[in-house]
Amino acid sequence: MKPAPKRRTAPRAAAKSERHERKILGLSTGRAVLLAAVLAGLALTLAVPLRTYFTQRSDASELAAQHRQLEEEVVNLRDRRAQQQDPNYIKAEARDRLRLVMPGDTPYIVQIPEIEQPAIPTQPAKPREPDPWYTQLWHSVSSPQPVAAPAPTPPPAPAPPPPAPTEEGQPR
Repeated sequence: MKPAPKRRTAPRAAAKSERHERKILGLSTGRAVLLAAVLAGLALTLAVPLRTYFTQRSDASELAAQHRQLEEEVVNLRDRRAQQQDPNYIKAEARDRLRLVMPGDTPYIVQIPEIEQPAIPTQPAKPREPDPWYTQLWHSVSSPQPVAAPAPTPPPAPAPPPPAPTEEGQPR
């Protein structure tokens, strides 16, 4: 058997395909599409971890600020506790707030008519919570409602006088 002779058209077809193939950024169209798909997949893969990273960073900075604030509050409370353990501070507060005096001291209260002494603040009373709807409904059903007294009826109007008799005895 004789092998079939080779045609010379193959090199011509390859030359035509290279001439008409488009290129994007120096890559063939198929390779450019493949590169774009890989880059899109990479971007989607990294998006969630990056968002989580930035969220955790902002949360950490907020917690650090809150921690600094709480530390300052602890320092202030320690100073106040040390101040309240001082006997002189306790005596001064007892004199000012409770108007107590030491044994042997003579208390004086000066009242000037033009100047009013500030009232001692009292704790405001909590307003009473309204009853739930079903309690109000039960009370309205279980307790009798006041019955309104009927309005007095006006006395009947006097009857008109009978007509005066005429000569014939019949009214006109």
